[in-house]
Amino acid sequence: MRRLAFLAALIFLAPAWAGANGQGTDSLTVGEAVRRAVENHPLVDQASQTIRAARARIAESRSAYYPFIEAELSYTRLGPVPELTFPGLGAFKLYPENNFDEHLSLRQTVYDFGKTDAAVSMSRSGVRLARDNLAFVKTTLAFQTIQSFYAVLFLRESIVVQDQQIDALVQHLSATQKKQQSGTATDFDVLTTQVRIAAAQNRKIDLRNNLERQEASFRRFIGLPPGEEVRLRGAFDTALISLNDDSLMAAAGERRIELKQSADAERAAVLQERFASKRDNPAISVNLAYGAKNGFQPDIDEQLGNWVLGIEARVPIFDGFLTSSSRREARAALRAAEARTRDVERLVVAEVQQAISDARSAAEKIGTSELQVEQARQALDMAIVRYESGVITNLDVIDAEAALAEARLSYLQSLYLYEVSRYALERAVGGNLLFEQAARGPGRRQAR
Repeated sequence: MRRLAFLAALIFLAPAWAGANGQGTDSLTVGEAVRRAVENHPLVDQASQTIRAARARIAESRSAYYPFIEAELSYTRLGPVPELTFPGLGAFKLYPENNFDEHLSLRQTVYDFGKTDAAVSMSRSGVRLARDNLAFVKTTLAFQTIQSFYAVLFLRESIVVQDQQIDALVQHLSATQKKQQSGTATDFDVLTTQVRIAAAQNRKIDLRNNLERQEASFRRFIGLPPGEEVRLRGAFDTALISLNDDSLMAAAGERRIELKQSADAERAAVLQERFASKRDNPAISVNLAYGAKNGFQPDIDEQLGNWVLGIEARVPIFDGFLTSSSRREARAALRAAEARTRDVERLVVAEVQQAISDARSAAEKIGTSELQVEQARQALDMAIVRYESGVITNLDVIDAEAALAEARLSYLQSLYLYEVSRYALERAVGGNLLFEQAARGPGRRQAR
């Protein structure tokens, strides 16, 4: 008895052990697939580089706070050189023929009436927008990867169901041929069964083609080389989720990244208008230069140290309507951003409502589809018994087998739609799809 219990335990645990040690190391869960997509996709790298560029623009704007220093080296040849002749003293050149000038110059803006501050604030708003865009790209990629992941699982399970239908039809064909040989079935029965087998094989070909297309799309998301086998590990989750409209709508208003993008875009437009209004502000700066040059009396060829110090004020009087045009552009951009916010608010409400409706509908279909499978299976069992008894025809059995296959595919599709609708709802309310998979509880189902 102990040996039998030990062998039974081995038989029972063997599939799970094999899956954990073989499939677990090579296949991807949905969470792992999402992480790979977010880490490796070029769109994420592009959005990250946009953030770096925006940060660099902040440094560019802040450069006006610092002095501008440059070195200038020049040589000038002049001729003819005028001379003055004095009796007893000879001729004196007014300036040298070869003129050398080497100096360092410094220009420091002392006050520009808020122009630089406005430019820096506007650049910082660009960083916020770039970060929002990165979060949006990651969320979009995560959802697309999840859709592709479960589409692959759905199509693979659909092919399994189709193979089971083909096997059942082939077995039924064998039984019908035996009946034909014994004279209890006709050639029409055999031909009808063969036609149904061919039709089922054609559907399998279509499913395989769709699977190959979906696997190619999945490889693109997670960065697999073309032709590499797609190994996935997962199942459909039927655990019930809360579908309270008010709480979900409130969560979307707080967490949806598109709303944050719109709000940041409005703030950026306000800062753009502020910067545009300060374009024609005056600026006060200090200029300092020190270096060496020749041309000084009494020895005009000797290079001597010299310096220049000055204060400069620039007051724009007419800039060709640049400032007024920039302000009109900024005000129009602000109004456009406000309109975009209103549109996003409507879009978020509509998407949450649609996601709730889809989740409810998919959840209801799971129950009805499961019942449909049981009824179709019972109908097929009854049809087989009646066919063997000669009560019904071969066509009735084939119809019952087709009905069972359709019911199983419908049940499988309801599982797939419910799984995708759960993630769609999570995305609609602004959930983090990168970590949401860890919160999933029990309730996994496979096709029946």
